[in-house]
Amino acid sequence: MKKTLSLLFGVLLSLPSLAQHWDNEKIDTLNAAVVQTDKQKKAARSQTSLKTLDNRLIRRGFAVLGTPDLVKTLQILPGVSAGTELMSGMYVRGGDGSDNLFLLDGVPMYQVSHVVGLFSSFNTDMIDEVDFYKGGFPARYGGRLSSVVDVGIKEGSFSEWKGSASLGIIDGRLQIEGPVIKDKLSINAGIRRTWLDVAKYIGSFFLEDELSQEMLRAASYNFSDINLKLVQKFNADSKLSLSCYYGHDHGGFKLTETLLGVENDDRYITESDLFFKLKWGNTLASLRWERRLPSRDILFDASAYYTNYTTDMVFDGNEHDVEKDEAGKVVSDARIRVYERNFGRIHDIGANTNIYINGLPGQRLRFGTSFVGHIYDPFREMSVKISSFKKPVYSEGYDESTSYLGGELALYAEDEISVEDLLKVNLGLRENLFFVKNKVYSCLEPRAALRCDLSESFLLKCSYSITNQFTHQLAACYLDLPTNIWMPSTAQIKPMKAEQIVAGFKWSLPFNLSFDVELWYKNMFHLYEYAGSNSMLPQIEKWEKYYHEGKGRSYGAEFGVEYSSEHVFAALYYTLSRSERLFPSFYFDWYPDRNDNLHKLNLHAQYRFNRRFELYASWTYHTGNRFTSITAVGKDSIDNEGGDIYVPNQIEVYDMPNRYRMPDYMRLDAGLNWHRKFRNGHTRTLTLSVYNVTNRLNAVMAFLDVREDKVKGYAYGLIPIIPSLSYYWTF
Repeated sequence: MKKTLSLLFGVLLSLPSLAQHWDNEKIDTLNAAVVQTDKQKKAARSQTSLKTLDNRLIRRGFAVLGTPDLVKTLQILPGVSAGTELMSGMYVRGGDGSDNLFLLDGVPMYQVSHVVGLFSSFNTDMIDEVDFYKGGFPARYGGRLSSVVDVGIKEGSFSEWKGSASLGIIDGRLQIEGPVIKDKLSINAGIRRTWLDVAKYIGSFFLEDELSQEMLRAASYNFSDINLKLVQKFNADSKLSLSCYYGHDHGGFKLTETLLGVENDDRYITESDLFFKLKWGNTLASLRWERRLPSRDILFDASAYYTNYTTDMVFDGNEHDVEKDEAGKVVSDARIRVYERNFGRIHDIGANTNIYINGLPGQRLRFGTSFVGHIYDPFREMSVKISSFKKPVYSEGYDESTSYLGGELALYAEDEISVEDLLKVNLGLRENLFFVKNKVYSCLEPRAALRCDLSESFLLKCSYSITNQFTHQLAACYLDLPTNIWMPSTAQIKPMKAEQIVAGFKWSLPFNLSFDVELWYKNMFHLYEYAGSNSMLPQIEKWEKYYHEGKGRSYGAEFGVEYSSEHVFAALYYTLSRSERLFPSFYFDWYPDRNDNLHKLNLHAQYRFNRRFELYASWTYHTGNRFTSITAVGKDSIDNEGGDIYVPNQIEVYDMPNRYRMPDYMRLDAGLNWHRKFRNGHTRTLTLSVYNVTNRLNAVMAFLDVREDKVKGYAYGLIPIIPSLSYYWTF
């Protein structure tokens, strides 16, 4: 054993020298992976709780199933809870997941997940830069409570054609950019598609059971998305850009089965057809004109956009039973059909303008206006029909629908004030007007952020912001499912509101260390929770009466320590937080939110031997999510004239919501990138990654079993170790 450990230790020590021997090219630094555009402008920002990520940093992050992902990169940051494992959920500083504003080139997106959350909707090959705000929001952003994820799409090259491609285990990507008219008109296009619908046929050959093969072939799933950006330069001071996105998921199941049998000398035949379809996705387009005035100290831009999110689920089940006697005479002929369709859609048509004034001494002014019109039109249809010998016997059905028109008008102004190199202050004010049938809401949102540079290495920062949200996500369960639908604030449902205070400091230490600390306190008002029927789908008609109003609060501290050198990047992110809710209809006092993770710790490290080889690892820990469970079980007692009698119906008694906590969550991921660069500038990267190296089955659901005053808890995990391999190249 000692000899084996000594040999392994010796191999690890020799890896840097071996890698250097394999690569005669000049070693570059790991910092090259973190290139920020316009660094001086970024450094001048006074906002707190802001993280800026560029394309290279995102692509070199950990890749689940061989595909890097923006949302999963954000999930490791302090103050962000990931919710259910492998999902694209983001619960920021006590938020519920529906209160994150995702912008793709300035256009809002309502659902940002593929494969029910396994991937997000953002193609990393198309991303230029991302600004992620958890607090201290500038006045130009509005409409959500908890965070802003502002994703910019790269402009295509104006001088040469180039591109990239990637092939992973379950998906592939292709990106091409170049000049349509050199130095005048450029294009950047990207496409992604999954191989799941192809892989299922290959997988079916490895199943020996014919029924399993049939079930697998009956299922289908695929997703695809397309990005397109065209930029026309008129001159050095004016340009026009068109940005488009289309991304949809298609899942389904179609099975036809015939059963033959004999019972008591009677022959019966059962024919059944089962059809299920689920489709969801986004379509958006925007046109933006930017113009710098002759003084070159004033910049103007105007844009118009359209965005649509649609979800459509259909279930259609048919069964035909025929029974014949010994003589072959039909004695029974019964048919039953169950049909259900759930449809949700939201359209947005919007426009905005912005003016930037940079010529004033010590000031940078920015102001503008925006308007967006919303159309909400969900509906549900369900029917059950039974017939005998083709004659109707029983029929029941219903359909429910609703439709709303909403308008949102906003005006804002920001002033970035600099007092020499010591003090930077961002003062902002945003006024929102929301129009809906029989109601107009007016919400004023003051914003302020301050940064004080006490020295070249130490700065203090603080901020205050109020935000409002006029669109609500209707969800019958805690999962962020594509079947959830969006509804507006109405005369009965008020806009959600949040008030947040943030304070902290950043300290750049010797030896390439930096230390970042932020404390926050956030109050949330007019939150809503579903209290309707026990179903995966929320009720649509008269939906306001099934949602109860409450409030929330979140507070805590975030710590970040980073080290960066020529070969090593290491980071430690820790969050200590509380997230609570108060809904008097459910419970008389404050109770924990489901994603109330008291501790969250992430350790991330990358070691780059040279330009060819780099290793990375990430360890994640957080206290378990909360859940609600029964605390006692009894029998129902009813009055039946002769006195109370007991019936076998059980009564489940619940205590405080989310009183119980799942087991703590721990996961280790690791990976290896092997890069190769050719003389013509083209590159090749082979990525081997392992998700959940220790194969720990972390709990995704839990419940308590209460019987005869005995309580036993059960927790179930689903996600094992997942190795993956991908190949990425540029041309």
